[in-house]
Amino acid sequence: MFDEIELEKYRENNKNNDTKTEVETPIDNNQESQDSTIDDVEVDDVNDIEDGTTSTVKQTDKKKIEKEYIGYLEIKKINLRQGLVSKKSYYNNVNRNIQILTTSDYPDKEKGNVILAAHSGTSSISYFKNLYKLSAGDEAKIFYKNYVYTYKIVNIYNVPKTGSIVINRDVSKQCLTLITCTKNSKNEQTVYILELVSKEAG
Repeated sequence: MFDEIELEKYRENNKNNDTKTEVETPIDNNQESQDSTIDDVEVDDVNDIEDGTTSTVKQTDKKKIEKEYIGYLEIKKINLRQGLVSKKSYYNNVNRNIQILTTSDYPDKEKGNVILAAHSGTSSISYFKNLYKLSAGDEAKIFYKNYVYTYKIVNIYNVPKTGSIVINRDVSKQCLTLITCTKNSKNEQTVYILELVSKEAG
């Protein structure tokens, strides 16, 4: 199962706009280049989940905790529209929803990176089960605080499950990063890097 994500360390190199983030979902530690900056984030394994294997929560507990969405992720190509909760929410966990990593920025941060993780597989919480159908140029939108942020995929790559995920992005741009297990693989995860192309009132 996938526990909450903790920040191990964050280093920023101001000489280069390329940054690499290590997220322990687990992903490759060996993809560093000389002039890159590195974010180290700890994440437990994002495994494929099949129906019937998810953890259960008492019905009484579910009634006491309201799910309040702060925004929505929409990817029309794969018919995905799912609410996002705050980082402090009980539901901000891949076993309950799409998770916003603790090291993630929110969409309105200048040059920030929204980092989202979710399960693949066949269960009701496998929100990223169809990400494998996406390719470069495809769009994703985040609806947040009366604005619509539209992102386009600029890079997709697989990384081995070695204890951390390397996120390569341009820190001069606002980005969205999506992370899930690689389809038909027990040993890899896939990282989708998207860059902001528009922000509109909506």
